[in-house]
Amino acid sequence: MNSITGISKHIALLYVLILALTGCTGKKNSDDDTSSDAKGKIEVRVTEPRVGTIAQSETLNATTVYQLNDIIRAPIAGYIRKVSVTPGQSVKDGDVLFTMQTKEAAAMGNLKDSLFPSKGAILVKATEAGIVKSSSRQMGDYMQDGDELCTIANNSSLVFMLDVPYEMRKYIKQDHAYSISLPDGETMQARMVSQVPGMDKAVQMERYILRPSSASNVPEGLVGSVSVPTKAETNAIILPKSAVLSNETQTEFWVMKLIHDSVAVKVSIEKGIETKDSIQIKSPVFTADDKILISGNYGVGDTVMVKIAGEKE
Repeated sequence: MNSITGISKHIALLYVLILALTGCTGKKNSDDDTSSDAKGKIEVRVTEPRVGTIAQSETLNATTVYQLNDIIRAPIAGYIRKVSVTPGQSVKDGDVLFTMQTKEAAAMGNLKDSLFPSKGAILVKATEAGIVKSSSRQMGDYMQDGDELCTIANNSSLVFMLDVPYEMRKYIKQDHAYSISLPDGETMQARMVSQVPGMDKAVQMERYILRPSSASNVPEGLVGSVSVPTKAETNAIILPKSAVLSNETQTEFWVMKLIHDSVAVKVSIEKGIETKDSIQIKSPVFTADDKILISGNYGVGDTVMVKIAGEKE
């Protein structure tokens, strides 16, 4: 009997120890859960919707062209004795381009004759300022009267030829200022001055002439890009693109809206005009007091605990 009583005491003691251990473990887990909740908040950044004008646009190509090209021709039949210019060189009105010698003077050689004190030298000068576009003549070449010596592109005649699909012609505005983005990152301002009659049948494009607002020394054939507005909305509710999320097929769109200092919820939206960095929100109607997540919003659930970056708990 005493043996049974001893065994019962040992079982009771063991049961008490198990309960104690279970209690400690439960307390530890509880502590861990509390810690997890505190550390489980996602750090986010927020923004407020703004009201303004947003425009949708299409990017078109515009190519530089010198409309006026002055062709310099040989004024006499004779030989080129000196070439003073090279392609790409800038010249001023009156600069000497070539020195020529009449064939009669060349035939006399080194004979001294008071009738030919200059040995028949003829100076060919530029008639306007510009850039030497082409020049392939060399010293010693024989030229007939009227042969082409070089071509000078007039600096002031530089324009951009804008290629416009026919279906977009309704968006082109005469005497309207446009910004032209160049490949090096620079931007030029130009004004629409006229349309070139005719159309490229192969691609069904019209050409419009944009004249730069200020003189610029850029090469012919340079391709820039022009943003042409096709649609605009005023008093639109606008959010940064980083605030708008979508499903894989981009058929549903939503934002994460802060409804409490530490809670953000999913709100479905209807998009409007979209630009490079902004999106119009057509519905629902947000106010300037609303807080919308722009970071920490990707891949979260419908409701999430958050902490705004830089704020203390």
